[in-house]
Amino acid sequence: MNTKKEFPKLNDRDVELTYDQLKAFFQKLAKGKELDEPESTNPARHALIDAILEVLDMREEMAADEAYILNENYRFGGNLIPNIEVFYSSGFNYLRRSVRFWRKERGQNGYLKFLSEQMP
Repeated sequence: MNTKKEFPKLNDRDVELTYDQLKAFFQKLAKGKELDEPESTNPARHALIDAILEVLDMREEMAADEAYILNENYRFGGNLIPNIEVFYSSGFNYLRRSVRFWRKERGQNGYLKFLSEQMP
C-alpha cells in the first residue's frame, strides 16, 4: 500500500504482472539458475518489486519462513516444500490468483481496494 501511495497510478494489472514476474523469478532460482533480480521499466512496478524483495530479504534474515521448508506439516500440492524459492513462487502464484479474483469481483482496482480495507 505504501507503493500505491507513492505511485497513485499503480493498478491491479501492474500488481498481477509483478507477482507473475516474481513467481517466474523464484521458480527459476528453485531450479538452480543464477539470475539478476527482476526489474521493470515502469517506475511503479519497479518500486513494487523493490519493496517486495526488501520485505523478503528481511524475512530471510529473521528466518521467518524456515519452519515451512521440509516440514511434514506444511505441504504444497501434497509435496514437501523443498526450499524457500519454491515457497515464494507458490506464494506469488496464490497472490496472483487473488488479484484476478478481486479484480473480477470489484472492478479494475478491486484487489488494491480490498487490501486498503484490510490495512489500518
